[in-house]
Amino acid sequence: MKFITNFTIPKLDLAAYERALAAHLSEANKKAGQAWLHAAVEQIPIPTWSGASRATFQKLAEELDTSVPIGPRRSKKDRVPLGRASSTASGVVIDTREHFYGFVYSSNLRYLAYNEFNKAVPGPPPQPYGRLRTRTPYHFQERGLKAWQAFAKTVRLPNPLSARFLKGTKI
Repeated sequence: MKFITNFTIPKLDLAAYERALAAHLSEANKKAGQAWLHAAVEQIPIPTWSGASRATFQKLAEELDTSVPIGPRRSKKDRVPLGRASSTASGVVIDTREHFYGFVYSSNLRYLAYNEFNKAVPGPPPQPYGRLRTRTPYHFQERGLKAWQAFAKTVRLPNPLSARFLKGTKI
């Protein structure tokens, strides 16, 4: 009497998993960036003074497929172009070979930096931004970080043991 059997050994389709993981992380990166951006921008008030501070976020917002409203301005001067020009090196950064997914926001708009960390009070210099009606410091970076961390806790990676990533090898 002969008894013949076949066994199938599951083997991970690494290339398929890496493609799915890259797509998943790219989408999660975009959503994390949106969470950071929206939380950060909420700290910068509407109506704005000239629109420049909020405009520094627009380049990043465009890459994240979202928007940053400027809203009404109190100043007669429109400084939105100044804000966009002051946004340096902002954008989404993805390097699949190094498995890096992130985004960058950077601005050299001096009064946004001042208002992020200092209390603006009325008066002549050194109180250069004293006509603000909204309390400063803004702490938009801290607020954005908290939103990013809250989102990151919800991200789950694709299951590598899912049937779509396993190939069977008969022996």
